[in-house]
Amino acid sequence: MVIDINRATIGALIITFFIFNYFFQFDYLVLIILSMLVIYDLNKSNFLNNFYDYVFLIIFLLTLPIIYFNYKVIVFFNFLVILSSVVILFKPNFYGKKIFLFVILIFIQNFFAVLLNSREVFYFIFFIAFFNDTIAYIFGKSIKGPLIIPNISPKKTWSGTILSSLLTFIIIFLFDYPLILSILLSLSLFLGDIFFSFIKRNYNLKDFSNILGGHGGILDRLDSMFIFIIIINFYI
Repeated sequence: MVIDINRATIGALIITFFIFNYFFQFDYLVLIILSMLVIYDLNKSNFLNNFYDYVFLIIFLLTLPIIYFNYKVIVFFNFLVILSSVVILFKPNFYGKKIFLFVILIFIQNFFAVLLNSREVFYFIFFIAFFNDTIAYIFGKSIKGPLIIPNISPKKTWSGTILSSLLTFIIIFLFDYPLILSILLSLSLFLGDIFFSFIKRNYNLKDFSNILGGHGGILDRLDSMFIFIIIINFYI
């Protein structure tokens, strides 16, 4: 297996950044940086491309205080996200970019909602997602084998996905999450990744941006957390 040094270096820097912020408790700084990078990705990949899109973005920013004062409103938003995601999957050209923009903005709101509830869970989500992605990458590169959905995700193998899902499930379960929930959460990382890959293939995108070098954009690193964080917010 040949290791991409550039990718490994950037990955190590990302992990160091989160560890540093965990111990020094710059939690909202992390979220502000992530949100700004997501907006950069959306602009770079042409999901923010006119006046109305930026109005939508401003409305999103104005709704953040609502979550602060009423955490449970995120559950209602997530029901809308689930419906919107179904529309995207079955009718990808039906106002696809507008609906996807809405989905991404609520996705970011989920991070704020989790942090308001528990900073330990907030960082746990990143740890699990990064662990799962790393294991899938290592085993996928070393074992290789058949691809799962090559027309959507041309590098995702059965070997990497099965082993990463299994090890991720074990870790989640060891953190005292219920058995069924642990299974759902471990599988959700794969499904979130595939959902975002579907979006990128539909709009002929390799990555949302190249701000993280070999890792693509910030959305390319957060994508696996999409369904995971929705489930977490329903659970907590």
